[in-house]
Amino acid sequence: MLKKLRIVTLILLLTATSATALDIGGLTIPDTLDSGQGELILNGSGIRKKWGFKVYVGSLYLKAKSSDSQKIIGADEPMAITMTWKRNGPKEKILEVWEGGFKYAAGADFDAMKADIDKFKALTTDAKKNDVWTYVYLPGDGLSVSINDKVIDKITNPKFKNILFAVWLLEGDTFTGDEDLRAGMLGK
Repeated sequence: MLKKLRIVTLILLLTATSATALDIGGLTIPDTLDSGQGELILNGSGIRKKWGFKVYVGSLYLKAKSSDSQKIIGADEPMAITMTWKRNGPKEKILEVWEGGFKYAAGADFDAMKADIDKFKALTTDAKKNDVWTYVYLPGDGLSVSINDKVIDKITNPKFKNILFAVWLLEGDTFTGDEDLRAGMLGK
């Protein structure tokens, strides 16, 4: 009987170990996210750093793992990005970074997307340490914006999702210079 109990305990420990979420930057990142249209799996996570300080952990969730940034950006399928804040951040500074990110990601489409970009930026608040900002895209429904599991608003233009995800995933000269964040989110 004792031998069976040890075997069952060992199996439970191995199962728990294999299902453990990713630990990054002192945070435990869940390995799945419920999109509302099914479960998404963690593709990867990275740490956004500024002047050596950890600002937030960015995590990408997809239906199936991929490291192809262009495919992810253009895909019309459920996906999500979370930002788990490691420190407080003032709204004004976050808005500056968003503006630069959108100009970089939208390129020539920036002016055409300005209304959606402005709507998104209007949802920005001061970041508090341990806040989780979540952006979930669902085809035909749009991109929902949540802070700490509370949906704030939605942007229905599917092109906006492409631009928002490109802020993190577009390869080339990044506007942040934080290639490690992108590589982590792409699972590289």
